[in-house]
This record gives sequence, C-alpha cells and structure tokens, in this order.
Amino acid sequence: MIGAVVLAAGQSTRFGGAKVLARLRGVELVRHVIDRLTLAGIPDIVVTAGEHLAAITAAAAGSDARVVRVADAASGLSASLNAGVAALPDDCRVCVVALGDEPMIDPLLIKRLRDAWEGSNAAAVVPVYRGGVRGHPVLFDISMRRFLRDLQGDQGARHLLDAMAERVIFLPVDADAPRDVDTNEDLAALES
Repeated sequence: MIGAVVLAAGQSTRFGGAKVLARLRGVELVRHVIDRLTLAGIPDIVVTAGEHLAAITAAAAGSDARVVRVADAASGLSASLNAGVAALPDDCRVCVVALGDEPMIDPLLIKRLRDAWEGSNAAAVVPVYRGGVRGHPVLFDISMRRFLRDLQGDQGARHLLDAMAERVIFLPVDADAPRDVDTNEDLAALES
C-alpha cells in the first residue's frame, strides 16, 4: 500500500501566520495538497499539525486524510516528519512526503515516482525539475521509516538522501518545480 505524509506543522515565521491555512482560490493550501494526493490514488494520507491542529483538521474535513498532532512541532521539521511517518499503517510499503505549503503538486508525478520505484531497490525517488532543482514530493521506500524517524532538529531528509545517493533515483521532470508559499507575495503569484 502507498501512503502519504503532508508536512503542515511548521511555524510559518516568514509568512506571519499559519500559511498552510491561507486560501488559494478559496481553498486552504493544505487542502489543495490533500486533494491532489487523493487524485493520485493515495488511500492513506497523514497530515501533521502543531498549534493549528483544530483548523487543519477542519480544512481536512470531508477527505479521508488523518490529521496527527506533532507535540514538539516547535523543535523543527524533523518532528513533523517523525510524527507523520510513525502514523503510517504497518502495511504501508512506500510513502510520499509532500509539503503542506506546496499546493500545485502534479498528481501524475506521484504515479511516475511510484512507477520508478516499483521493482527497483531504491530507498527513495526524488523529482529533479528544470534547472536541476531537486524538489517535492519525495517518495520513500518504507525501509527508510527508521532513518526518517531518527532525524532531529529543523531539517528534512536531504542529508539522508545525499548519504544514500546510490539507492536514490533522481527522476527528471520536464517542468518547473512547484512553488511553495513562504510569503504573501508567493501566494499572490499563485493566484495570478
């Protein structure tokens, strides 16, 4: 089974508020991500939440996504990743990690990531967008669960991917990387 973790427990300091709850075309950013992962055929979606648990849960209402609380969300990105991966079901063979502030991910890319992983010995599949930009979502073989749960501080899995490069598939994508929303200007650019 394939699962997904949506990282949505960040502090959003540059945005000045809970950016995953900001609305793009009338819908919360995190809900855009949930809906696109659902369109990609992912049956088990875990959304991480910190201090905005109730609002993120409300944004996910009506979907099949489960929202999990990250008790130590202030300690950084790894806490969100740890909580999300821990909440995946035991029968999950592969998981997609997506950012809650990156609403325009391509559901068809999820299929390409999974197809690249299927039948390989890859620990992960990373999309590489135009200009050589590594981005999200990233697909992880479930054998990486322990390593993902061991991450600490305000870091994602980039150094882990670098260390395991021989077991990582870097998948070329003929598109620009999806824009994430760090500022109100980023949000306005997506609206246009």
